[in-house]
Amino acid sequence: MLKESALLSINRFAKSFVQIMVTIIIARVLTIVEMGIYQQIFLIAVILGALLPFEMQTTFSYYYNKTDNERERSYTIANTFWVLFTLGITMLVVLLIVFNVPFLMKDNSLHQYALWIGLWSMATIIGSYLENLFVSIKKAKIYSIINLSYYFGYFVIIGLTLYTTKELLLTIELIAFFELMRVTILHLYFHISHGMSWKVNTPLLKEQLRYTGAVGAVTAIDVITQSSDKVIIWLFYSVELFAVYSIASKEIPFMSIITVAVITAMLPRLGKLYSIRSQKIEALRLWSESSRMLALVMFPIFWILLFYHQEFITLLYSSVYLSGSSIFLIYLLKFPLRFTVFYTPLLISGNQKLLLINTIITVISNIVLGLIFMALFGYLGVAAASVLSCFIGIYLQQKDVCKVFEIPQRELLPYKSILTTFLSSGLTAGAVYAVLSLLPGNQLFHFIAGGIVTMLICGILALARKEISYSFLLNKPLALRMRR
Repeated sequence: MLKESALLSINRFAKSFVQIMVTIIIARVLTIVEMGIYQQIFLIAVILGALLPFEMQTTFSYYYNKTDNERERSYTIANTFWVLFTLGITMLVVLLIVFNVPFLMKDNSLHQYALWIGLWSMATIIGSYLENLFVSIKKAKIYSIINLSYYFGYFVIIGLTLYTTKELLLTIELIAFFELMRVTILHLYFHISHGMSWKVNTPLLKEQLRYTGAVGAVTAIDVITQSSDKVIIWLFYSVELFAVYSIASKEIPFMSIITVAVITAMLPRLGKLYSIRSQKIEALRLWSESSRMLALVMFPIFWILLFYHQEFITLLYSSVYLSGSSIFLIYLLKFPLRFTVFYTPLLISGNQKLLLINTIITVISNIVLGLIFMALFGYLGVAAASVLSCFIGIYLQQKDVCKVFEIPQRELLPYKSILTTFLSSGLTAGAVYAVLSLLPGNQLFHFIAGGIVTMLICGILALARKEISYSFLLNKPLALRMRR
C-alpha cells in the first residue's frame, strides 16, 4: 500500500513537473501573445476537465469498493464510463458549435484551436476515473508506470517540437493527441486484462448520479473559486496582460502536493480517531501538530520568495514577465496558508454541508469583490480580491471547526509556535538576503544560494527548538479544553 501511494505521488509530481516545464519553454520561445493564448486554452481545458466530471471518479470509488459482488462492480465501471463518455462527447459538440457561431467566437483568436481544445478536454473528462479504477483493482503500479512513461514521452516530444518549430497550434495538437492516447491505452489495458462490460444498470446509475450531485457540488464551486479571477482578467483585459497575470498568479510549483500529501497521509488515522474511537480532541491535536510541522517548511519558502521574487520569476519564465511582480507578491500572501488544509477537521467530522456553505460564500465574495476592486484598483484589485476571499474562506472554516469541536478559537492551533516559526524564518531569510546583497555575483546565484542557506539555518533552528519530532503522532499532548 505504501509503495503504491508513493508511486501515485511520483505520478502527480511528474504531471505537475511536465506542465511547468512546458510553460517555461513557451515563455522562452514564443511571444507573450502566444503565451496568453496558451494560458487561455489551458484554463478552458482545466475548467472543463475538472468541472464536468462532477466527481464521478469519487462516486465510482465509493460504489465499487462498497461491494464484493463482481457483477455490481462491473455495472459501476460501465455506468461511470458511459456517463463520462457522454459528457465528453457532448462537451466537444457544444464547444465546436460555440466556436463556430458568427456573433460569438468565430473571429476569436482561439477559433483555430477549438477542435484540439475539445479533444484535450474530452480525453481528460473520459479518463478522470482511471486512477480510481486502477487503485481499486490493485493495479496502481501499472497505472503509474504507464503514466510516467506517458509523461516522459510527452515532455520530450512536445518540448522538442516547441523548441524547433515554435508553433503553438502544433503543440496544442500534440497535447490533445497525447491525452487521447493515454486514456485509450489505459482503457485497452483494463479491457484486455480484466474484461469490460458495456452494459448499464439504470437503478445503480440513478444512485450514482444522486451521490455525485452532492459530492460534486463542492468541487464545482472550488473550480469556480480558483479560476474566477483569471476569467475576469480574460474578459476585461488584453491577452498580453492575461499572459502576465496567469504566470504571476500561478501557485508555487509542487507546494500544494506537499501539503495535500501530508494531510492525506493523516486522513485514515484522523478518521479512525474521530469516528471509531470517538477521540475528537485527539484527532484535532494530530491535525494541529501536522500543521505545525508543515509550517517549518512553508514559512521559510514564503520569505525566500518574498525577498527573491524577481529572481524567481526570471529563473522560471524569463525577465519578460517581471511586469507581473506586483501580482506575484499579492498572490504570495496566500502562500503561508499552505501550512495546512483548514477544512480537514470538517471532513473527518462529517460536516461537508458546512464546507459547502463556506465555499459558496467564498466564491461569491471572490467574484463580487473582484469586480468591485477591479473598478477601484484595476487588475491588481482582482488579485487582491482573490487573496482577501481566500482569507475569508479560511476564517469561516476555522470558526466552524471551533464550533464543531467545541473549543475556543485561540486553542485551535499552536499559534505561539507557528508565529515563532514565521518570524524567525523571516528574520533568517532577511539576514541572509542582506548579507548576500553585499557580495558581488549574479542575482540568480544569490537566489539559489540564499534559498539553500535560509532553509538550512531554519532547519537547524527548528532542531534546536526541538520542533522537528514525530513523537506527537502518538504521545505529544496538546492542551485543548472543551467548551462548557
